[in-house]
Amino acid sequence: MRLRLRWTLFSVAVLLMAWLAAPALAAAATAPGTTADTAGEAATSGTMLTHWVFPIFDYTVLSMLGLASIAGVALAIDAMLNIRESKIAPPESTERLRQLIAAKNYQALMDFAATDNSFVSRALYAAIRRAHLKYAAMREGLESSVGEQTSDLFRRIEPLNVIGNIGPLLGLLGTVLGMIMAFYALRESGGNAHSDQLAGGIGTALWHTFFGLFVAIPCLVVYGFYRTRADKIATKAALVAEDLLEALRPDPSADGEAAKKKSRASREGSAAPVPQPVVSGEAS
Repeated sequence: MRLRLRWTLFSVAVLLMAWLAAPALAAAATAPGTTADTAGEAATSGTMLTHWVFPIFDYTVLSMLGLASIAGVALAIDAMLNIRESKIAPPESTERLRQLIAAKNYQALMDFAATDNSFVSRALYAAIRRAHLKYAAMREGLESSVGEQTSDLFRRIEPLNVIGNIGPLLGLLGTVLGMIMAFYALRESGGNAHSDQLAGGIGTALWHTFFGLFVAIPCLVVYGFYRTRADKIATKAALVAEDLLEALRPDPSADGEAAKKKSRASREGSAAPVPQPVVSGEAS
């Protein structure tokens, strides 16, 4: 179903591009010295090209840049509100986890970590769920959760990077369009175009270039700033989660003493009593 939809969209896009490019191809194919009918058709194609095709492409590129700028502003506001330490790893949650671990209230600790949405609680809960698999499995679960949450933070601001890279390409598309318009005006004038005839195409090229850079540069700046902040917050929260997990780690020396006591008790319980020799009475 998805493949069929993709092919349908691709076919529609090809037909639309062919319809838009037809006047340009017809105008380019028209050479000097043709008949009057052919010249009339070329004039009609040229009129359609300058009055319909060029403006459609112009407004399409500008609309895409406008949508990209709106999306960039929305993503920047979202990063400003959510890429914060108080939002990702609030100190209140971390302190509550420390208190529960110090009190050895493990059931309450698991309930709190399961319901709390902070970075540290989610990482610690992923480790506690594997408590029956020993400490190595708990640490592996914590590291997996830390990696997943860090990737989620990066994916949240990745569209800013995409817009920052697409913006100059859209501007370049508009630049090429403006140069085509300028050269087409030069061709229509027979090579003797005045500056006012070329100004429209050159102005379009420069305006699109400016708008593309104007959209891209702030998006890349915001992306770089908040990516660094997200990495810093995630690293700090991961270290806190590791410290809390170490506090839950059983003491190896205590486990060793308990094992020794258990082994000693087992040996003492399994030892059979030594039989005493029977002393017979003196022969009478």
